[in-house]
This record gives sequence, structure tokens and C-alpha cells, in this order.
Amino acid sequence: MQSAESIPTPIGTKAERTRRRLLDAALTLLERHGYHDLKVTDVAKTAGVAAGVFYIYFKDKNALVLDLLDELSEANVEAVFSGPRTDDPFEAVLAANRAYVHRFVGGGGLNRALAQIVDALPEARQRWQAMNARVAQRIAAGIARRAPDSTAHESARVFAALALQAMLDTVLLQTFAYQFPDLADLRGDPERLAQAISILWYRALFGTCPRAEQVPRATDFLTFNLKPSGLSQ
Repeated sequence: MQSAESIPTPIGTKAERTRRRLLDAALTLLERHGYHDLKVTDVAKTAGVAAGVFYIYFKDKNALVLDLLDELSEANVEAVFSGPRTDDPFEAVLAANRAYVHRFVGGGGLNRALAQIVDALPEARQRWQAMNARVAQRIAAGIARRAPDSTAHESARVFAALALQAMLDTVLLQTFAYQFPDLADLRGDPERLAQAISILWYRALFGTCPRAEQVPRATDFLTFNLKPSGLSQ
């Protein structure tokens, strides 16, 4: 028989499960009501614990939402970069953007709440920026692998990655969180959205378009004329 010291601590102890219930309850309430109306008493009630139990695990509601932000940020990074490896640069762009788009699908209220948290809490903003910086560095490294001549322009590569990230975040918030009317058709077709945004990324990064068969739901984004009138060929 094993001694108590040699028995591994079981995964999912009561304390871990209680903490998880509080986090899950907060997620539910954030999606329904947003950050500003989130109350500790409501989180505890939804989790099925006494209000005093909340403070065993979290200093206040801001500590809780910061932990949630860290969890969701890590899940986003994992989703974006855990896809299959490919030597085709456009397929790599599309796979990452597709994964990120699907993180937003169906989470309108939660996406709005996360935007409120980042806007309201300086520490949340710092953590979000740190996550974006990590992602940008990985995107920039990917650009360098596929375009070795770009290694002499590291700051430009990182800036391009950050700018494209910002574009994607804004488009996805407008599409899924704020229900922008002009984006309704893309909201109803996440694959078309992923293909369309990936065409713009690919053009910005590599100055060319993917093959039509790679973007069957967004071929119109390949064919519309982007050249201003009056420019010579």
C-alpha cells in the first residue's frame, strides 16, 4: 500500500472544482450582462456557493476576470497556432485565421464583455497587449521563414503582423459582437469571412493573391479591382 506522501494529488480536487465553477459562472454572466453589471454575489449564486466562498479564491471581481482573460488569451493562441503544418504560405494564413474566426462565432456577448474588460482595466490591457505581442512575433517569424529577404526588416515585419491582427480583431468584433449590419452576410458564413480576411492578409504580406480554388467561398475578393483609376499598368 502506498504511503500518503507517495499518492499523487488527484486532478479535480474540491477546491479546483469550486474555482472552476466560479470561473464558469462568471463566463455565463459576462456573456449575458457584460463586465460592468457583473457582481460577485451573482457569480457566487450562479456557481452555487456562498458569497463568502468567492473571496477564498479571488480578491474581487477584477481578479476573477483577469484570470478569465488569461485563460481565453491562451486558448486563442493555442487555437491559432495548433493547426497542421503546411509549406503553403496561404494555407498557413487561412488555417490560423479560420481558427481565430471560429473562436468568435456564437460568442457575441462574451466578446463585447472582453472588450469592456480590456477598455476598463489597465492590467487587462497590458495582458492583452502582451498576448498580441506574442502572436505578432510568431507571425513575424513565419513571414521570415517564408520570405527570407524580410529578415533585414524586423520592425516592419512585427508592425505588419500587429496591424493585421488589429484589423482582424476589429472586423470580428464588428461582425460577431456588435452585429454590424453591413457584415451580416459574413456573420452567417464564417468560412467565407475567414477566406476573405485571409486574402487581404496574403496580399498585404506577400503582394499577391492565393489560387481561386483555395478560396471557393470568397472568389469575389480576388476579382474586384483594387487599382485606383488613372494609374498606369
